[in-house]
Amino acid sequence: MAVAFPAPGGNTVPVIPLRTPGMITETIPMWTSQRTLVPLRDVLELFPPNNWRWTVEEFDGMFGRLPTDITWATWARFQEMVATGAVVFDWNGIQQFADSVDQMIEGRIVATDENDSTVVQLDAFDSSEYQIVIDPAWSGAAAVVSAVRSEMVPRQAP
Repeated sequence: MAVAFPAPGGNTVPVIPLRTPGMITETIPMWTSQRTLVPLRDVLELFPPNNWRWTVEEFDGMFGRLPTDITWATWARFQEMVATGAVVFDWNGIQQFADSVDQMIEGRIVATDENDSTVVQLDAFDSSEYQIVIDPAWSGAAAVVSAVRSEMVPRQAP
């Protein structure tokens, strides 16, 4: 059974897209034409294994099972950690987190490189779409854009 969790304070804080000149922005519908959800894990699979630091900056969603080490008693602490930027994963960790998420409703996950430069920003908007903002200087940017356009875009929202 999936459980919905509100953002801290019970309200969803609007996610403001990163608008950096020169960044590549791609949008992926969160629902296929067959009305099935495109899970966060599918979006992350567009990226190759990497050594980035993945930070969950905002999160409102549903878990089928809570991520490792998160219990009902610590959910409020998890939200506090998200609010302070303390929920940080490596590549394997962000995949495990995504595996535990049934649906990301609203939120932002940012991947930074060893220089603390943003390489990827992933936003979820109102259970309707994901927006991926990619630094074009990253060597894999063109491959991700190609994958989004060939694999994800044909699955248009209803």
